[in-house]
Amino acid sequence: MAPNCSPDWIEAASDGVQQALFEVAYSRRRFLVTSAAGTAGALVLGDTPAGAGVIEAQPPPETRFIVQPAPAQYFISRGGGSMEMKWGPVREYGDTIPNDRFYIHNRARPPHIDRRTWKLKLTGDAITRPRSFTFADLLALPQVTLRRTLDCGANCAAFFPRLPPSGADDRWLPVGWTQWHFGAVGAAEWTGVRARDVLAAAGAERLVDVKFTGLDDIPHPSGNVHYSEVIPADKVLKDDTLLVHRMNGSDLPVDHGYPLRLLTSGWGANTAVKWLGEIEASTRRIPASGPQANQLLIGPDHPEPVRPTVGRVRSAMEIDEDAQGIEPGDLTLHGRAWSGAGAIDRVDISVEKLVAPGRWVSAVPWRAAKLMSTPEPLMWVRFEMPWQGVKPGQYRVMSRARDEAGNIQPPPEEVKWNQHALGYNGHAPLNVVVLPGSDMP
Repeated sequence: MAPNCSPDWIEAASDGVQQALFEVAYSRRRFLVTSAAGTAGALVLGDTPAGAGVIEAQPPPETRFIVQPAPAQYFISRGGGSMEMKWGPVREYGDTIPNDRFYIHNRARPPHIDRRTWKLKLTGDAITRPRSFTFADLLALPQVTLRRTLDCGANCAAFFPRLPPSGADDRWLPVGWTQWHFGAVGAAEWTGVRARDVLAAAGAERLVDVKFTGLDDIPHPSGNVHYSEVIPADKVLKDDTLLVHRMNGSDLPVDHGYPLRLLTSGWGANTAVKWLGEIEASTRRIPASGPQANQLLIGPDHPEPVRPTVGRVRSAMEIDEDAQGIEPGDLTLHGRAWSGAGAIDRVDISVEKLVAPGRWVSAVPWRAAKLMSTPEPLMWVRFEMPWQGVKPGQYRVMSRARDEAGNIQPPPEEVKWNQHALGYNGHAPLNVVVLPGSDMP
């Protein structure tokens, strides 16, 4: 994931001043190249008392839940606190996404937190020694650093049909849900402590479920709630389930959960609770509440509701959706592929050309791409493939990844529809326009 690019003078500013400085407008850009991507950056919040020097501001609706800058060069606004990473600039990065380019999904304004007075409460009937941890207490525990991809469970939601293809259900997809394309994903180097070490320090026994609760304040039909996720004990106790406080070598940025967030390696990013304030450890099942109650696969293909956990195998091309067209000639296609079930072991690319309205023909049949690094478990891999002798026209490019568990991205028509638009991973086509040369002066 990569270093924070915030200038030193901004890092030294008070919370409120930072917030005012970072309110930026964003105007939607029309799409000439249909792809999707998003990045969200991050700001390091200094240890400033909550509310100190607050400057009231009236941000535009699309940035009111965002603290850091989110310039149109790197982000696509999906409304509210949702900023999607643009894929065009991604080729400039290494394996990880810089903090200030990482996609953002905030359901409310990030809370003001002073790390010097912040505490993490451990509660629940599985805790035999109830206690609170200061930030210094956490730093005293063994530190772990992992490279992991963080992929929103609703990534690619925009590619679902508005109604189920079977026509068996007349319900529309929920109005107002974030219409992500490919860019609600990123990869970073995360540093923190194992959740199991924190639980052990509080004497946790006979664990069944663990509820992680943030300090944000989210509007909800039942009244404002703090975002929370209930995670089964077997996942919480794994070596790579962390409470992270650093991202790409810097303190967690405000928009990414400062000072502490959960990382459930391989699971959807909806489980990676930000701004952690409390952990409840229970010897019994804990019912889901707040937004988690709707994180279910329901619809004609799901007779019983299913709660998704492991991230689907996905891939995306490094092409910007507001690019003004591509020059003809010999090109190289670039992209990245990832999966919550393990390392990627193969990526194929196909290109089709539009030869008449609604008629596409194969320009490049499915062909294996070159993996640019040794695949790692739960970390995306870069890939590339030469595309030679490209002539002007309209094309659509598709990538199809496979992970070591044998999961393969399906064709769009085989993706199971669900009411909440979760888990789409079909090899959705990306429209690309190759422009002819011009002899205009």
